[in-house]
Amino acid sequence: MREICIRKARNSDLLAIQRLLSTYFLDMEGLAPEDFVLAEIDGKITGCAALIKSEFHGKNFLEIHSIAVHPNFRGKGVGTRLVKYLLTTTGDSCCDLYVRTTAPIFFEKLDFKKVENSEKLSLWKDCKNCEHFEKCTQHAMKYSYK
Repeated sequence: MREICIRKARNSDLLAIQRLLSTYFLDMEGLAPEDFVLAEIDGKITGCAALIKSEFHGKNFLEIHSIAVHPNFRGKGVGTRLVKYLLTTTGDSCCDLYVRTTAPIFFEKLDFKKVENSEKLSLWKDCKNCEHFEKCTQHAMKYSYK
């Protein structure tokens, strides 16, 4: 496997990020290219992920958001490298780190733990107002700092 390089995204990467996200029907609403880190193999962007600061009901937290890996590169460590890079940028937990995901097994391997629906409701306004909350396929997970 060729080397996976991780770097901060630039404005000029906007189209590549949008293409990757659209593969999984994700959008960039409220996000800027600078919120993302990118994975590259041989100069080709193969994955992206954003780390954002969120706040709800006075609780500040970090969230891994809009993570996507090109289908040809899934299972090759790209997503793991992106998440591990983001974990190094959070320091020693200035605040809690969460993710909402349809791939909980992937995040469990990286020391994330599922949280109860009550905690999910206390963190995300869009969950609180969602008519599909009881049938939601997204799992809320919290990183376990060691």
